[in-house]
Amino acid sequence: MKKENENFFYDYKVDDENRLENVFWSNASSRAAYADFGDCITFDTTYKSNKHHLPLAVFVGVNNHLQSTIFGVALMGNESEESFKWVFSRFLECMGGKQPICILTDQCPAMAKAIPKIFPRTLHKFCRWHIMNKHKDPLKKLYKLFPYLKDQLTAILNHPLMPSEFEDAWKALIEKYNLHDINVMINLWAERKLWISAYWKEVFCARMTSTQRSESMNFVLKRGFVTERDNLHIFAKQVNNCVQARHEAENAEANASTGIRKTVTRYGFEAQVMDKYTRAVYSVFRERQYHSTAFRIKTSQDNPNNYLVHHYNQSKEFAWSRHEFRVLADEAEGRYECECKLWEHTGLFCHHVIAIFEHLRLDEIPSKYILQRYTKDAVTNPDFNRRDYRTTTEDGTSIEYIRTILYSEAVKIINKGCSSEAKFQIALSAFRDADSRLDNENAELENNEDAEMENNEQSSNQDNTTRETGSQNDIPQAENNDPYADIQPPLVAITKGSKTTDAARKNGKCKPPVPARPEPELDEYGRPKGTRICGTCNKIDGHNSRTCKARQLAKKLLETHEKVYGPTASSGNIKVRIRNLLARQHIPETDDEEKLDTDEGECFEDETDDEEYEQEDEDEDITEQEETQNTPDVDDKLENLNKKGGQRKCSVCNLRLGHYASTCPNKEKILQQQIIERQTSDGAIVKPKGVKACGTCNKIRGHNSRTCERRQLEEQLLHLQSTENDSNTMEDRSKEKKNRKKTQTTPAAIRRSTRKR
Repeated sequence: MKKENENFFYDYKVDDENRLENVFWSNASSRAAYADFGDCITFDTTYKSNKHHLPLAVFVGVNNHLQSTIFGVALMGNESEESFKWVFSRFLECMGGKQPICILTDQCPAMAKAIPKIFPRTLHKFCRWHIMNKHKDPLKKLYKLFPYLKDQLTAILNHPLMPSEFEDAWKALIEKYNLHDINVMINLWAERKLWISAYWKEVFCARMTSTQRSESMNFVLKRGFVTERDNLHIFAKQVNNCVQARHEAENAEANASTGIRKTVTRYGFEAQVMDKYTRAVYSVFRERQYHSTAFRIKTSQDNPNNYLVHHYNQSKEFAWSRHEFRVLADEAEGRYECECKLWEHTGLFCHHVIAIFEHLRLDEIPSKYILQRYTKDAVTNPDFNRRDYRTTTEDGTSIEYIRTILYSEAVKIINKGCSSEAKFQIALSAFRDADSRLDNENAELENNEDAEMENNEQSSNQDNTTRETGSQNDIPQAENNDPYADIQPPLVAITKGSKTTDAARKNGKCKPPVPARPEPELDEYGRPKGTRICGTCNKIDGHNSRTCKARQLAKKLLETHEKVYGPTASSGNIKVRIRNLLARQHIPETDDEEKLDTDEGECFEDETDDEEYEQEDEDEDITEQEETQNTPDVDDKLENLNKKGGQRKCSVCNLRLGHYASTCPNKEKILQQQIIERQTSDGAIVKPKGVKACGTCNKIRGHNSRTCERRQLEEQLLHLQSTENDSNTMEDRSKEKKNRKKTQTTPAAIRRSTRKR
């Protein structure tokens, strides 16, 4: 951007470790827009707009089309007073020392301390929405206790014109509902001069009373341009794209304002306003002119230039509110002033003054009451080029004109070259020849620029060495390296409201930063293996979470653990979490699958002897040792999960450990002991009926849920009940048919009844 336009402003700050801390930049078009519409600005920070979680701070204003426009953008490493002072000072330097009339922010204490030091002549106001949102919970409780309190409080905040009116109305409300000792009302009253509009009616604010424009601009940036995973260079490009998109919308509205429009009335002042104002501002004027017809005008007896304007439908609900507005209208001197101070506050006429214009049949409004910032000619030509990109060549020729000429000539050659093969070859060779000549010309220009830069650096080094103060050894020599090469990327910022203590980080309550998008793995030919990120290992390796090798290896480790130590009482979700945790750890892949296998031939359906049991115990000890060497973390996690007991008693081990017969970890050992006891007592070989428990009767009897006798009996009972219901329904249907036949009134039935008679 600096190469495109030298008026692009940027500055940055690094910390002691040479890491990037704060960055501020502003386009040339944004600087020119501030010169035209920088009388009132809003400033707000938002989060999760880049990979490093640096808070994004945007200076926003309103242009002559009542659209939001960006004046400057900053990324802050933290939200301390020093960071805000640095950002505000860079903004003031960028804008040539011009301070805004008013600035709207939220209730950030560090921001409130920094603004008076950098902008001493600027009025700092708090956003009304942030204040009401801060106290919304205690206010909701009051609204439930007093149903009419919300409407009356809203009326007090909106309608009063003067500070005395607001204070009288507030005291009456407190007395009515006995809210003297309520903390939320005390806090709102203490900060009234920072957010109640009645205290700064005479200060121009350009129709902005909250940081809604900054909030909406942050929403536009995060919704359509930047994401939480963007690097800083991508983030800067996307912000610039947003600025250019705002300029396109502004240009479209400017073109629409040049169209032909018609006035609603024949008044001369309306034709003047339509000719001066932009389309958006004139729409606001017409709407207020429509509502002004609801007011009645009375001439004051003391002074004929004073008028009393009142609404014909006066409300008697709020006795403190003024319903008659005193308007001074002196046609000779060209003075038009209203008690509501809306023109002083916003720069646009109120309903009362417009009603006076219609009453006086005014032909022309004095030019001092039509602010230039709302007119079609509000955009001025600054001393510098306000275009962010080049639109002309070095000799002043328009780039669009050159592009149009070249395009038309190229189309002619293409059309001629399509007629035959020989002409096609001639056209193709001409294009290739022109392309090579242009490449050579660009290379020569780049070499000349590099030579000029080297000469300038050498001359600057010679100037440094010939200084009178100090010797040559004491003076640092200029380096030819890139000045930004040694700057390190910033750390992940800790914003307001985040958990910053070490205890919170250890407990997992502090949300970790979003990982950056990894680079894709390359195949043997140097091509990326894919574009999709695996949700398990966070790699781009041509697979997904379902086919991830790390996930499969972790699953085998869990299966091995269950085979060695028995199934656990953990739920399925906990097992999935442990599997994903193992998959994200670095587990070396090995071809030795014996470490992951267990004795799959271990089955109680075979004949059992004491020697076989001893051999199986030795094999289990070996596998347990191997598994404990490979999976120490899994053992600790599963032991912690099994510490919690349950109320249900296992029918195998007779313990209350939160499991039942089918998931008992000691089931195999207990069954072996029972078999050994029966063999020693009876002397016969006993075989267990099975290992798995039935899902219907929950017993180990050598069957499953499909072949369970209990389930078969239940199905038979259900079948009998269904057949009985079907028979009952059939009988009911036959009875209904008989009743219908008896009550039939068809002609044939009438004839039969008459014959019988």
